[in-house]
Amino acid sequence: MEPVESKDRQFVLSLDGPRWLAGFVADVPDRSGALAELARLAAGHGVNIHRLLYERGRHPSRVELTLECPESRRIGAVLDALNAKGMLSQAPEPEETPLAITDVSGVLSFKVALDDRPGALAALTERFKVMHASVIHLRYDGDAEPGMAEISVVTSGAEEVSKLLRELTGAGYHYHVLWQGGPDSSVDEVMGLSEVEAFLFKLRSSLPPERMSALEDLFSTSRAMRQALNEFRGASGESGEALAASQIYANILRLAAMAVGTTHERFTLRLTGPVRLTPVVSMYMLSCPEGANSYLLRHGDAATFLDTNFGIYFDDVMDWLALHGLDPSCVRTVLATHPDADHAGWAGKLQQRFGAEVFMHPDSAEVFRCEDRTLGHGDLCGINRPFTRLVSRLTDLVPPERISGFAPAQGEMGGFRVIGRIAVADLDFTVLESLGGHAAAQVFFLEEQRGYLFSGDYLLDPRSLSPKDRDALSVHKSLLTSTNTDSALFMREMGMLKELMRGVAANVAKNGRRAMVFPGHGEFYAVEKAEWGGARPGKQAEAPKQ
Repeated sequence: MEPVESKDRQFVLSLDGPRWLAGFVADVPDRSGALAELARLAAGHGVNIHRLLYERGRHPSRVELTLECPESRRIGAVLDALNAKGMLSQAPEPEETPLAITDVSGVLSFKVALDDRPGALAALTERFKVMHASVIHLRYDGDAEPGMAEISVVTSGAEEVSKLLRELTGAGYHYHVLWQGGPDSSVDEVMGLSEVEAFLFKLRSSLPPERMSALEDLFSTSRAMRQALNEFRGASGESGEALAASQIYANILRLAAMAVGTTHERFTLRLTGPVRLTPVVSMYMLSCPEGANSYLLRHGDAATFLDTNFGIYFDDVMDWLALHGLDPSCVRTVLATHPDADHAGWAGKLQQRFGAEVFMHPDSAEVFRCEDRTLGHGDLCGINRPFTRLVSRLTDLVPPERISGFAPAQGEMGGFRVIGRIAVADLDFTVLESLGGHAAAQVFFLEEQRGYLFSGDYLLDPRSLSPKDRDALSVHKSLLTSTNTDSALFMREMGMLKELMRGVAANVAKNGRRAMVFPGHGEFYAVEKAEWGGARPGKQAEAPKQ
């Protein structure tokens, strides 16, 4: 039978042998006992619930239902009663999703055997109501798994969970516990948690209470953040590749949030340098706790930042520099390889605070405006859009108000288009445009005469990454595979860059110099020591010879 349309909802009414089936969506109040009321209403009319799916994490009020009964008039009476209670009107998406579950010790997931008859589900949910246990997930399907319901409830704590289990046992229910909350439990196993709750639970063991409070406040007051997290998880299941990529993205997202816990009194900075790049320019590599490399180029009374870190570290870095005799007000110029939050996070702040001129790919302004690191390109753009928003907001990215253009230049090098030049004292960088494999608006800064390449997230030396990076963040894997706009194109670009730098290394070697790669993560290194250059990469980067 064709679906019967209503103004707000779609009803599917069909006759299956001796029984009538009615499939539709209802909206129940977001409060304890609401599902019990719905089940009791159906049972009161002698109507069996054949299928029920409630997932609080997806929507706190929406219930998918299929009712069955030998007489269609009974189903009609149930629909009339639901309509009278306002449960058949299209409920708006919730404006606010309160973070109600803050303690996993009170969460229980289990499967329970039920008789396939009117009132069985009502009797069970009524017990939850009496025990003050709120259902956050309920799945019953008389076709896929007849006589078995999958349920998650939340109580006030572990003691109440134990009471509930004793109550079910005493009432003669046969059940199997799927998950019981505890300090060592994984929230990935819990159905019914909102994306925000699940995300914050994963951070609780890593962040101090005051930092957790700041994150909870951020998500509870920002609908955009909650929506972005839901979109991110929703897009993660669109394909196998997207789902695999989302696992790596989730790790990066978690570490971005953890950056909140490594600021101020918990802030540390690893400084490498000074390294003399030219008779005029000295370089310092700054590595913040959870971010990428930033390179400070000092030349006379001025300084240039090439790539900046997460915006949340800006004040700490500026204070640290000042305490160590490096006046941050002398930063006149910022160069950024690409507009990701861990490479351009405080570019706008340097411009606001010190009037620094910011040079980036011209498409960077659109990336910042759209908060989309792919600008809609690539198979994983559905994940990348909410991911960009989440990381940018969590790490306090401030886009520059003005992005300056590079000095004009044309041609190509190694298959990359030359889009400009920029000088930093006596360093003369050629600006090469990426083909777009990693992210939109990516450039590489090549100082051909001296053999220096600032490569962003290309040409990393995985062996130099810390165990924390490798195991928790999987930077070496994620930046070589699935955090890219187009991974196949990214790998092709990697090969092109290697060939380009082999040629550059051969040229500068004639003058006794070493070609160097300065990547966005891990240590910088000489091309001759790179694994892809033919020799095993060294553990410690060597300063370039002049």
